[in-house]
Amino acid sequence: MNIPRLHPNTIEAVKERSDIVDVISEHVVLRKRGKDHVGLCPFHEEKTPSFTVSPSKQLYYCFGCQAGGNAIKFLMEIGKHSFSDVVLDLAQRYQVPVQTLQPEQREQLQRQLSLQEQLYEILALATAFYQHALRQPQGQQALEYLRGKRGLSEETIITFELGYAPASWQTIYRYLVEHKRKPVKLVEQAGLIKPRDNGGYYDGFRDRIMIPIHDTQGRVIGFGGRSLGDEQPKYLNSPETPLFDKSKTL
Repeated sequence: MNIPRLHPNTIEAVKERSDIVDVISEHVVLRKRGKDHVGLCPFHEEKTPSFTVSPSKQLYYCFGCQAGGNAIKFLMEIGKHSFSDVVLDLAQRYQVPVQTLQPEQREQLQRQLSLQEQLYEILALATAFYQHALRQPQGQQALEYLRGKRGLSEETIITFELGYAPASWQTIYRYLVEHKRKPVKLVEQAGLIKPRDNGGYYDGFRDRIMIPIHDTQGRVIGFGGRSLGDEQPKYLNSPETPLFDKSKTL
């Protein structure tokens, strides 16, 4: 993995100062629609606009090809540039002072990012698993609740990656640890399983509608789960993890 030598503070400052509408407007003709802007997606051919840019969230999303992310990711994808090149260009454009990392800091960041990337992968696998489970017989009640009582369209369910955590005690544990061979300690650090007092692990989310929580780059960093049965609390969020800091995320 190519780790940029830019200081994380510089990267965060660039994300905060960049105007996604300003950036994308140089490549896509956008028209205002309500609070957002829409246009033809630059990543696939289409005649009807399905590409949406949200100034309030500083994110873009295409309902046609599911491309999405922030201003940095857009410029990386549209121009096939590296992460660090895009950040440096935006830093110059928005007059953000550039800080770099010392060698020892780079080594520390390498270790941190290595852990983070593994957790992102585990959470992405869990998201796909929960989405699949929603379409199985065991998820029928959850799907009927979303469609019937909540009136959600199929497009909304897919767009927000809604899923279902089965009621059994070790479903996601068996899938990630036994089937996908992910280290049990990392699955625990991702906030998906919890240790038993007498040994072993159990799933943190059971019999719940699963709502992924994304970061500014569109990556899943945690979940919110709504109970379908009598289990309390009715709404349960992921615990604090190396990726999910509730106060910062909100």
